[in-house]
Amino acid sequence: MTIKNFFIKTKDKILDTIFPDNITCLFCGRDVVEGDICPNCSKSEILNNGNRCVFCDSKIKEGNIVCDHCKTKQPKFQSCHCPFVYNEKTRSSILKLKSDSAKYLAKYFAKHIYDRLTTNKVEFDMIIPVPSHKKTIKKRGYNPAKVLADELSILSGKPVEDILVKTAITKNQKFLNFEQRQSNLENSIYALNHSIIKGKSILIIDDIITTGSTINACASLLSKAKEIHACAIARRNI
Repeated sequence: MTIKNFFIKTKDKILDTIFPDNITCLFCGRDVVEGDICPNCSKSEILNNGNRCVFCDSKIKEGNIVCDHCKTKQPKFQSCHCPFVYNEKTRSSILKLKSDSAKYLAKYFAKHIYDRLTTNKVEFDMIIPVPSHKKTIKKRGYNPAKVLADELSILSGKPVEDILVKTAITKNQKFLNFEQRQSNLENSIYALNHSIIKGKSILIIDDIITTGSTINACASLLSKAKEIHACAIARRNI
């Protein structure tokens, strides 16, 4: 273990002690009496509610069932489930989990993901995290998707199968559209074990879903599964 990773792990333990359950709001830091989201944030546009695409969970007009993108190109997964919208109000907390070694947030976010899956009656046999490149993991100290998967495994009782590997560092996808992202991801992710998913219902988990290209790339590698579902903390409306 490197000195940096030692201090990261120590920091996580301290934060878990300082910030026990149900103290402050996940998104604004206000004190809360019950739960982990304050009434103000609950009333704001952070919850991924309303009419959503049955495939990718993006916001669509009332009366529609499928978004325009999924009508044109149906994704490789059957459904997607994200409790929050990725926007100005949610970005800071989620980026803390992604970038600031705030692993303690994962158990809170995983609980909201689990509640969403339960409400939507999603059944799955295993959880598969979206991979990070080993250099990214070394720099950050962990893969946020794997940390979320571990917490979700505790809640659901389903195993985590870490069978996807990212073998190349792709360029930043922030300003790329769906097609450009798909091209960017080609040949950068591989599946290590296809037999373990054969005939199984699997759940792919990531921290944020924007266009859905990363989840779709992962799902295309797991086509031997009986069903493929996806989930994340938040979904960006596109």
